Amino acid sequence: MTLGFFYSHRDIITEPFTWLSTLTTLGMWILYVLTMFILSFVSQKNDLTKRSSYGVLLFAAFSLALPVALKDHAILIAGFFILIALRRIISFKSELHMERKIFDAALWILLASLAFYFSWLYVIAIYLALLFYRITVVRYLFIPLLALLSFSVIYYAVLLFQVGDPSEVSLSFQSISLDFTAYNNLQVLAAIAFFIGTLLWTIWKYLGEQRRASTGSKSRYSVILGILAVGLVVILFTTTKTGAEWYFIIPVMTIIVSNYLENTESLLFKESLLWFIILLPIIIHLLP
Repeated sequence: MTLGFFYSHRDIITEPFTWLSTLTTLGMWILYVLTMFILSFVSQKNDLTKRSSYGVLLFAAFSLALPVALKDHAILIAGFFILIALRRIISFKSELHMERKIFDAALWILLASLAFYFSWLYVIAIYLALLFYRITVVRYLFIPLLALLSFSVIYYAVLLFQVGDPSEVSLSFQSISLDFTAYNNLQVLAAIAFFIGTLLWTIWKYLGEQRRASTGSKSRYSVILGILAVGLVVILFTTTKTGAEWYFIIPVMTIIVSNYLENTESLLFKESLLWFIILLPIIIHLLP
């Protein structure tokens, strides 16, 4: 995983040495590794997967198959913040300290939107979780709006402090784009095609697990699928598509594929899929 990350940043070796670029790359590596550990912790603590090493392996393989994402610092930062928010969202099921959890989740999502604009769409996941967990306390619906108001005031104050003149403070909003030209790159296209194929193949098993789950556990599956749907919308709406935006669905895809590998009865297919996933980053890097 570490080797693959620095291989994706191999350009730093040929460039003139600067402390800023070196420390930035090291910082992004630490953030990347922390993302993996947080995903593993969230998955096991909330019983999203069994206590196996599949989660770590799959996250590493899927993310390394997207070298364009590993080189995009904004994506890595936003992905880290989103995962922290999702940790809060998934824990709604306990219904403990709900006001704080909802506010924290919304705040982390808004912080992510500073790095990657359309990350704000993950606020929808908060409402989906409240719906799927059947939490009907009306005041909870307004907490994300309160977080948005608080965040906006602080953000505006920071901008005002920087420019000094209120008339010079300007806010920009990105437009939705359906331009997929960047996906013509063979490396990006191969990774996306594999992600889509793997999801289509394994999600039916996940839905089967949901049907067999206890009444109290079914909502957890629905929340994961809702988060996946929001991630796909983020990908669709992204203004400048590079392929890196697919990094956002990797945590959820890791959970779904891990469940498939843990519960499938076909040992031959399980090992074949696992080996192909492991070799995927190598194959991607060998493509022109």
